[in-house]
Amino acid sequence: MGLYLIKVTACLAIFIVFYKLVLENESMHTFKRFYLISSLIAASIIPAVLFTEYIYITPEPVLNTYVSEINSDEIPVFYQKTDYLTPTLWTIYGLGVLIFGCKFCSNLFKIGTRIRRNPKINYDRSIHVLLEERLSPHTFFNFIFLNKQKFEAQEIPEEVLLHEQAHAVQKHSLDVLFIELMQVILWFNPLIYLFKRAIKLNHEFLADQAVLQKGAELSNYQKILLAFSSNAPETQLANAINYSSIKKRFNIMKKTTSKKAIWLRSLLVLPMFALALYSFSESEIIEIDKSLENSTSSNLPPENLQEQKSDSIQYKYIEKPNAPNIQDIAKWKNSFKYALWIDGKHTSNKELENYKLSEFVHYSSSFIYNNARSQQFPQPYQVSLFTKNKFKKQFTTNNRELNIHINKAAQILVQGELVSVLGLKQHLSKLNTDLSKEEKSKIVRGFIHVRLETPKQAVKNVSNILEEYGCVTIDIVGQKEQQDGATIKQLATYNTIARKYNEMNTSTMRIKKGEVDQMTYLYTIMTDDQKKNAEAFPELPPIPEPPMPPSTQKIGKGEVSAIPAPPAPPKSPLDHIIEMAEKNANFYYEGKAITSDQAIDLIKNNNHLNIDTRNTGSKNPSVKISKEPILIKN
Repeated sequence: MGLYLIKVTACLAIFIVFYKLVLENESMHTFKRFYLISSLIAASIIPAVLFTEYIYITPEPVLNTYVSEINSDEIPVFYQKTDYLTPTLWTIYGLGVLIFGCKFCSNLFKIGTRIRRNPKINYDRSIHVLLEERLSPHTFFNFIFLNKQKFEAQEIPEEVLLHEQAHAVQKHSLDVLFIELMQVILWFNPLIYLFKRAIKLNHEFLADQAVLQKGAELSNYQKILLAFSSNAPETQLANAINYSSIKKRFNIMKKTTSKKAIWLRSLLVLPMFALALYSFSESEIIEIDKSLENSTSSNLPPENLQEQKSDSIQYKYIEKPNAPNIQDIAKWKNSFKYALWIDGKHTSNKELENYKLSEFVHYSSSFIYNNARSQQFPQPYQVSLFTKNKFKKQFTTNNRELNIHINKAAQILVQGELVSVLGLKQHLSKLNTDLSKEEKSKIVRGFIHVRLETPKQAVKNVSNILEEYGCVTIDIVGQKEQQDGATIKQLATYNTIARKYNEMNTSTMRIKKGEVDQMTYLYTIMTDDQKKNAEAFPELPPIPEPPMPPSTQKIGKGEVSAIPAPPAPPKSPLDHIIEMAEKNANFYYEGKAITSDQAIDLIKNNNHLNIDTRNTGSKNPSVKISKEPILIKN
């Protein structure tokens, strides 16, 4: 958590420095608004992004190192220190969140109270709330808060009202609420307050720009801002005229940024975000034992080998249990020499007295060199003990999809390991140990991958083992000759298509050949029992016979054929337009008159336009061209 917060702070620092140096003093205020909000979101997301890289390794041989015993008199007495720092820091953070959260809710409540208790006037797309207090004009969503006395005396200039109206129309309050919520979460981070000030100042730039675009005179507007800016208290969640930002706003009002400069500065944002993503995202390297490639039989097909390589990423290796003896337990009670963990939790060495020897099924120990010992664990040895249930969960693989490959030699490959039929039972007994047989029958699926040459008896044996193991479904993946009936997935597909056609009216049935072919194929591979329990095969209307080809009778010399000549192919749209242009036709595109050259260019560039030609026999035919279908009125 601490590293994440450091990375968030670093991202925020880069983004705000870039804003101050490159963007703040430019008149590209809409872009700056989205940049500031996007920076806060990106700074929160980038440190949590994880890139994973898979690499193949060749494992080094494991050597057992025996170290001579060390005299216990040489080891100083160690007293374990309690960690008070972490809970203290979390308590301080929680109090800060509570205080700032209460302040945020209080400000919302105050605004709601002012809206409810004071008179309101609907004006254009906003609502004027008239207050008795002498506050600066300010805005919250479409509510503009004004001093009642000044408003009724018409002492508030039109430019001030336009300024507040701009805040309301552009929904600046959404940005303010977002940064206030971020402040509640990251109240301890000073960069949040810099972002908050930058966002509110940019809102003023946007509002000033809107007023000047309405036709306000610059010098007169600046005088009004000076007259109405004050240090009077205002609601934190509202946009108000602020004296401290007047000078910078005056400078920005006079500045114009060229389109070229806007594009250049906008494009600089992309490499900056990419650099932050590269620098502060997380990366993970997963090492895959290269020996898995050599554990497969040469008789297995290449496609299955590739599948097994990709599948092996998600598996853990199974470790054989190494049970301790009574002498081991006796020496591990020495807390000066041995740091002890039971079932993954650090515990006192005296805790061993509460266990029986038979309860421990596995242990591992290691010698710690002087330069690797910590203040918390200064002992030269570290020992991890596991009870039966914890060992099963820690050192067995739990996978809800069991992929088993059988080659033409009836060899069985499961999780990169070649096993016999009897060995398969033992192998499966170590998988999904966190599930009962009843739970397995609900969620564990079996997949048997076969080839055309795979012996059917081997497939049947493996299928029986998976059924006994408790798989909810067993799918045979491979050539259809190996398949005994349709799979669950194939039955579901057949039932969906058949039900669709059974619910249709035969007189108005519209048949899709691809669906019917698929449904027919699935029906042919189903067993008799599957056909009885499946959806009835629908009654389909006969497919109409294709028209007979014309007679090929021979015609004698001088005789006239009775077969009508085929019609001439229709003219292309372009040829038709050229023909109409030669007849001096009047052309119209989308209701507007155009020249014949323009009509020809339109059809050349788009042959999907609709054409309606009238009075083709007259001197000046009329040709209408349109993107939309042309309605012909009788």
